[in-house]
Amino acid sequence: MQYRDAKSLTVRGQVQLEFAKRVAKLVNTFQCLIVSADPQRREMLDRAADDGGWKTSLCSDAAGAMTHLSRAFVQLAVLDLEGQQIEGFRPLVEQLTARSGLLLIVCGNEGKVDEEIWVRQSGAWLYLPGVVESSNFALLCGEARHIAERLCKSNSPERVSGPAAVQRKSRSK
Repeated sequence: MQYRDAKSLTVRGQVQLEFAKRVAKLVNTFQCLIVSADPQRREMLDRAADDGGWKTSLCSDAAGAMTHLSRAFVQLAVLDLEGQQIEGFRPLVEQLTARSGLLLIVCGNEGKVDEEIWVRQSGAWLYLPGVVESSNFALLCGEARHIAERLCKSNSPERVSGPAAVQRKSRSK
């Protein structure tokens, strides 16, 4: 399961990333990054993600989220654009959608069609305009958790087939 471009990581970074993936599988913890400028909305999203089975990390801006992503392994990111200008979030969304296996939920501004088009074209898993209640969002987080578990299982080295798996098996002999 590749979550980052291996060419962009140092050897030490690659080892750390592989270790983080193995630990996540062993202890069955799944990490969620929540980015929201509004403390009340951040708390509501945090509660909902926690209810959905995620271990959360919170950031109040795009810069903090970029820093967190450079150090952490996450399977779900929740980006709250409510009341924000999308220009400051473009690099973050590009980084999040470039990672295979990462699910991105964007809570957007209701009625902003250009924002919705941009988010959907970027490759977000879900775009939710006008999220106000945590109970329904907790159900979505629970579903995201199930999808992340399936992605983790389907991309594990034991299930890989084809020439790469044969080479891996022959090296271990």
